[in-house]
Amino acid sequence: MTTYTDHGKPSSAETNRGRKPKLNERNRRTLKRIMSKNHRTAAAKVTAKLNIHLEDSVSSQTVRRELHKSNIHGRAAIVKPLATENKAKKRKR
Repeated sequence: MTTYTDHGKPSSAETNRGRKPKLNERNRRTLKRIMSKNHRTAAAKVTAKLNIHLEDSVSSQTVRRELHKSNIHGRAAIVKPLATENKAKKRKR
């Protein structure tokens, strides 16, 4: 409080609020480099590649969160079920 009254600025404790981010700027650049090769990679595979470069491993949810912050919204391709012969015959009717 004395810092504010003396200088009109908040104290350093007020500027350091909140939880520290898991990934620093260098790790974010590494993540973007991994994703730039293929945007349709699953989050689990990207996490595995990223954890090779990191000292402390991160979860796939953290990777997904960081990708969304950097506006990368790639989706993994999902195999569609094939139309069987029976379903194809029913469609023709």
